Amino acid sequence: MRIFKEKILPKKGSLLIGCLVLLLDQISKFWVLENVSSSETLSICSCLNFVLAFNPGITFGLLHAYSNIHYILLVLVVFMLICLVTVWWWKAETILQRYATAIILFGALGNLVDRVRLRAVVDFIDFHIFGWHWYTFNLADSAIVLGVGLLLLDNFRNAKKLKQRFQ
Repeated sequence: MRIFKEKILPKKGSLLIGCLVLLLDQISKFWVLENVSSSETLSICSCLNFVLAFNPGITFGLLHAYSNIHYILLVLVVFMLICLVTVWWWKAETILQRYATAIILFGALGNLVDRVRLRAVVDFIDFHIFGWHWYTFNLADSAIVLGVGLLLLDNFRNAKKLKQRFQ
């Protein structure tokens, strides 16, 4: 019975968390599209603004899709990466790995939905401190970064366990 709980429940729980990530991402983007114009800056607090930006490329605006063929290739590459992360999620060896890959997967799906629907990803979070602005991003991007951080943590924990086992 213990094997059943370890193998099945983390998949369901991680899917639930992933769906929550996707839902919050899409709701936040919908709200920004409806309430913030492209020329407007909505100040949330002293270090955070909401600004509407469309990113037709990938991270930090790289690989901007200039033509239809670039756009199609970009969507196909993103789709293939989502498929790879899905396999990684399915074969996850630890609970943390399962949740981390689910968060990455559904964050990537959130951005893919934008890319297919709008031909660009909606970014709106403008974090700044002491006059320095980070790149504008969204909740899906944050989820992907969080998931990668959790994978690094999981890898570090497993490396420590292996090291202790062989000493």
